Amino acid sequence: MRVLSVAFFTMASLAQAHAQDQEKTKKPEPSCSYTISSGDSYVVPVGEALCWRLPAPSDTEYTLLHCDPPFQELTRVKRGDPRCNKYEERQ
Repeated sequence: MRVLSVAFFTMASLAQAHAQDQEKTKKPEPSCSYTISSGDSYVVPVGEALCWRLPAPSDTEYTLLHCDPPFQELTRVKRGDPRCNKYEERQ
């Protein structure tokens, strides 16, 4: 009976160690992130596009960014461009 108890605890310990190793090797989902001047951070999933407003005096032009990661600047666009999944107005 003692041998069975030792074998059980050995197997339980090995299973727990294996589970902890699996947790350590999990890779986070790739994404892009940015922080605005107020300190708020945002995450953009891979493949999504973000249009970032250009500084004043431009109020209708945006930079089209694609999350690859990291962000890849593609081109300048106008508001309403269908390639933009999200618009970021804040500077």
